[in-house]
Amino acid sequence: MKLLKGWWSWFWRQSLLNKIVIFGLIAAIVPLFLPTVVAWFRPTMIKVGVAFYVYERAFQLQGMNTVYFFEKRNLVSDCSLRRTEQSMPKGRAKAHDPQSWVLIKLLLENASDRSITNLQVGVRSPALNSATRLLTSPNVEAAGKRDTPASDSRPVYVVSITALAPMSSVVLSLKTPIDENLRQFIYVNRRPVTIQVPYVSADQFRSYPPIVSRTNAIKILNRESVLRTDGETLVDEKIEVAMLPAGEPDSKEEEASYRLLPKARACSEGEAGIW
Repeated sequence: MKLLKGWWSWFWRQSLLNKIVIFGLIAAIVPLFLPTVVAWFRPTMIKVGVAFYVYERAFQLQGMNTVYFFEKRNLVSDCSLRRTEQSMPKGRAKAHDPQSWVLIKLLLENASDRSITNLQVGVRSPALNSATRLLTSPNVEAAGKRDTPASDSRPVYVVSITALAPMSSVVLSLKTPIDENLRQFIYVNRRPVTIQVPYVSADQFRSYPPIVSRTNAIKILNRESVLRTDGETLVDEKIEVAMLPAGEPDSKEEEASYRLLPKARACSEGEAGIW
């Protein structure tokens, strides 16, 4: 109490400009520590982890061959995590149209001993837009939509999960195509892709801002593989190449309009997954 009175006395001795600066600093710092303070007084039932990825599916011309590939990289460190390639004779094969995406992986963990129903998670990030899609493993009933809360002009992507069993986990993917605006944001302007989870809510608890932890990119990929059933994988990660019939002319791969993303860094396993 004595310390608080001393601080209050010091504050009132400051000039008006200094008081405005102090209030501004407090207003900027409080939102950063609010989730931690809330967690002290109300232990959270939901733990939220996040990692960022870039996924690219494209091809490269190498001499007389075309190398089709898909690659997943850590967006934060720009380290290549997984890359699969398949080489075919130049102009004699067709594959999926080349494209790239930003993927936000959310790891949601039910830390309680009871089921959580009608779970809703609000997510806000510059990597989310109207083209964002929600991907889940088949054993998870979830839906996603972009919404603008009445009290806030900034859009938020709302993930709704029907039920999350006690002491269980789920990995969700928010997949956004990299258009020219997002390419400019990430690779030209070098702007950091951030994420905010303004709230989680469910039948069992009121809406509150959770603590979001940075999850190692490799660990969350491995966790997702364990959570998937029957060895299922994302369809987009399969290189499907069809050879052209003998009488059909070569395809004009050189005329493809897609521009490859800047080459990812080759990192050690210890570095590749970190933020």
